[in-house]
This record gives sequence, structure tokens and C-alpha cells, in this order.
Amino acid sequence: MQKLIQQFIKFGFVGCINTATSLAVYYILLFFSVHYLFASVSGYVLSSVVGFILNKLWVFQAKGTKTVQETVRYYIVYGCALLINLCMMYFLVDILTISDKLAPLITLCVTVPFNFVMSKLWVFKSK
Repeated sequence: MQKLIQQFIKFGFVGCINTATSLAVYYILLFFSVHYLFASVSGYVLSSVVGFILNKLWVFQAKGTKTVQETVRYYIVYGCALLINLCMMYFLVDILTISDKLAPLITLCVTVPFNFVMSKLWVFKSK
């Protein structure tokens, strides 16, 4: 149980780095009048590489030669999280008329737990 808690804390720290990167890109692109959905995709894509490396080596300490399999699985999960994010962003911004500056913060409440569970149970699953 303690290992799970430590992993979740590390995952949260990596998530903070990813989130900061993603949101920085998002808000910079919004400043330049880029559509919020495109800005969201751009932030996700740029933060994904660092997230994969840190999660693999530091959070889940996945060693071995499964890198290709883990990479494919990681991007499947990350792609699903991106789709969840985009659907929620559209719903929050266009349907509920919540600010496009606040909406990405709300989506984190769903995408972060989703990413952790899927990374733990499927992407970096240990034997």
C-alpha cells in the first residue's frame, strides 16, 4: 500500500510538471488567439514526451525491453485522456459557457486519475 501511495505522489509531481508545461503552452496560444481546442491539443502533445520518460523511469520504475509496448500503450492512454479532455473542454466552454481559462483546470479532476490508473494497471504494469 505504501508503494502505491509513493507512486501516486510521484505521479502527481510528474503530473504537475506536465500540467505546467501543457497549461503554459495552452495559455500562450490563447494569448495569440489560437482556438482553445487546438491550444489544448498542442499542450498535451508537447508535455507527453517528458511525462512518458519520467513515469517510466521514476514513478513506475519500469525496466527492461518493453519500451515499444509501453510507448504504444502510453500514447493510447494519453490519446484517450486527450479525447476526454477535448470533450469536456467543448462541453464546459461551448455548452456550459465556462471560461476557456478555467475549463482546463476542471478537466484535470478527471484526466489525472484516469492517467494514473491506466498507467499503473496497463502501461507500466509490473509482473
